[in-house]
Amino acid sequence: MYFFERNEAYTKRIACIDDTGKGYTYEELWDMGDVLIGNIVPRTLVLLQCSNDAESLAKYLAYLRRRCPVILMGKGIDASLVEGMKETYGFAGGAITAGNDPIASVPVSEELALLLSTSGSTGAQKLVRLSYDNLQSNCNSIVEYLGITDTERPITTLPMEYTYGLSVIHSHLAVGATIILTNKTLFNAEFWDMVERYAVTSMAGVPYTYAMFERLRLREMDLPHLKTLTQAGGHLKPDLQETYARWAAETGRRFFVMYGQTEATARMSYLPPERCLDKLGSIGIPVPGGKIELENDGELVYYGPNVSLGYATCKEDLAKADEHHGRLETGDMGYKDEEGFFYISGRKKRFIKLQGKRISLDHVQEVLQKEFAVDDIVCTGEDDKVVIVWTTENLDEDQVLSLFEEKMGIRSRMIEIKTLAKIPRNSSGKVVYKELQEA
Repeated sequence: MYFFERNEAYTKRIACIDDTGKGYTYEELWDMGDVLIGNIVPRTLVLLQCSNDAESLAKYLAYLRRRCPVILMGKGIDASLVEGMKETYGFAGGAITAGNDPIASVPVSEELALLLSTSGSTGAQKLVRLSYDNLQSNCNSIVEYLGITDTERPITTLPMEYTYGLSVIHSHLAVGATIILTNKTLFNAEFWDMVERYAVTSMAGVPYTYAMFERLRLREMDLPHLKTLTQAGGHLKPDLQETYARWAAETGRRFFVMYGQTEATARMSYLPPERCLDKLGSIGIPVPGGKIELENDGELVYYGPNVSLGYATCKEDLAKADEHHGRLETGDMGYKDEEGFFYISGRKKRFIKLQGKRISLDHVQEVLQKEFAVDDIVCTGEDDKVVIVWTTENLDEDQVLSLFEEKMGIRSRMIEIKTLAKIPRNSSGKVVYKELQEA
């Protein structure tokens, strides 16, 4: 049974509680969705602008049940981006569902269930094509390795249209748990009121989230029901990983470091909590049902039933069959230790050559962040040209250049330092490098 189908065992359980404090049983959520989507014809393409609320969730699940492929985008984004998506994927004529969602009658593969942006960004029109089996297989893996049961009460710390945030929803619906749906941010007092009032048991975050947890002193809060924290969406600094792994161990909690991509429906590996301290920096071991190999001179290649069907850049792509066949070249370079735990050394596209040397921009970035104790330092660069250091802080230029010369052997004439008011990030907290390059 798929997680989105009606499961009579869960009918009277509370599926979610929203920002208003209203709770919805699974039956109420299913019924609401059926009413909102109306008599839509199966295999009709739908563009759903969602947020972390009961109506969005109800419609999303109903579309999946009706076998209507869904493009998920966030609410409140620039109208021109939405119009661009409509134009690209054939939403002509302004047809909408009973729930006011744009629909398109275009040829679609029988396997196609969901279309997501590759990084959770709202403007990218290149989408990942995910099947019903992709969604369910990854959902099953996550439930298994996290040990999720119906007693769990996660709160939505990430947007629904982001693959990581969506996977939290899928995996908890699958077991009949209660999801606390909120659009409040970590900086809203109401968010933390909900954490306490509804006895939240788990929270998920990207590296930026954990930096905010530290700023808000999460580890000093009295949250007796909080038992599990998970992290994915990018490399977490080893010192922050150690801090949370140690805190979790000392307080009887579990802290999971994970690795995934939209192209694999969410998760590809996880680091068991009991190995978190002695495997700092590791992305762990493959999720149940998956396999990771080192190919292409050290690239991590993932194999599993959660690997997507491929990409879409136009409406004609929606009818394509499976192009990945369970194999995903991740674009991440890495290695495996003697116990089978994997590590990432950098993105394939985030390496440049300077003075004949291969330079990892991710490594340079981490060195600078650690040296100056500043999170908002980002590096970009081009082969045989320059490394650009972007920051929101007024760094000492002489110190920065000296660091490059002495610790990394990169001449100062090949370094530029640029100060911004704000580092551009998408809805999931990831740096938008394209916007930096245009700044």
